[in-house]
Amino acid sequence: MKKIILLLAIFIPTLFFAQSSRDINTVIQKTIDLHALKQHFNEGEKAGEIPLIILNDDKIPNNLIVFKFNKRVKIMTLEQLKTFKSISKKNLDSFFVFEIMEFNDNQVTIKAMFRKTDKIAINVSMKKEDREWMVTESSAG
Repeated sequence: MKKIILLLAIFIPTLFFAQSSRDINTVIQKTIDLHALKQHFNEGEKAGEIPLIILNDDKIPNNLIVFKFNKRVKIMTLEQLKTFKSISKKNLDSFFVFEIMEFNDNQVTIKAMFRKTDKIAINVSMKKEDREWMVTESSAG
């Protein structure tokens, strides 16, 4: 019985992260670097004064490392964000929520939101060619 539980504990998480962490890291980095998003970042975000945050959920691996404006993007749960907001004197409205990240063969479809207020919808389609993810369609706004 213990062996079955151990096998399930190993097998079930691999179903959720069937795509490699590297692929997920790459498509998220390409999403936050979209040219269509460039106009939506404010001066505080561009200067690194206001941290950019990705809300962590079951689609985001714990070892995700992405950068924007030469700063590491923070990965936080909703509870961590609430705590961080309560101790920070900055407006922490600059966070991403990845609602859909659907991998099919060598393609991915992403639907995300940026900001809590004045939400910016992000839609991205990418295709993997020769181990490189290429954006095929994108919009932000």
